Amino acid sequence: MEHLDPMNALDFNLLDVNQEDLQVLKSVFSNVCIDLTLYMQLFGEDESCNELNEFNSFVFPLIQKAYLERICIKVATLMDPAASNWGKQKNLSLCQFIAQTESELLKGKFETLKKFYIDSGIKDWRNKVLAHSDLLTVSDKEPLKVSFTLDQVNDFIEGIQSFIDMMSDPRLATDISVVLPYDRSGVAFVAKIKQCNMRNKTK
Repeated sequence: MEHLDPMNALDFNLLDVNQEDLQVLKSVFSNVCIDLTLYMQLFGEDESCNELNEFNSFVFPLIQKAYLERICIKVATLMDPAASNWGKQKNLSLCQFIAQTESELLKGKFETLKKFYIDSGIKDWRNKVLAHSDLLTVSDKEPLKVSFTLDQVNDFIEGIQSFIDMMSDPRLATDISVVLPYDRSGVAFVAKIKQCNMRNKTK
């Protein structure tokens, strides 16, 4: 794989990367990108949320909460340690590849990604809700907020894609755009809900 790093820009050998693990990571990451894109299309703007809640103020907040938790779980697993159960069980996480390569470059990229993980509230959610049922959190005595903007999501996705590219082909920069078929996108769905709301108002 020397031809993939002709300038010797990497501080690790690409042969140290388990290619089977990398392919699984790419598949998992692709699903994360789709989830984040669809979530932001549906719930990323107040106008969209208002239309959905006007249509059904009970169902859509529950869907939003469930979808957000799904995203949090996927992001949290990517940010997990390389192994758990005292090192006996390997995790499919970014740290797994840092462990394989012992790369300072990958460590640096991971530290940048960790900022989103912490600032978005996902890390706290993972520790206080997913891993443990923190009493103050679940009783709403210490509310836990998970939030992120479209720009933050794009930066996070771009960062992970760069992490993956470095292990796949450091000469390339993969396009991170996720384009959903319009008629099946969140944007189209909200538009249909808006039409229903308008018809209901004229009845």
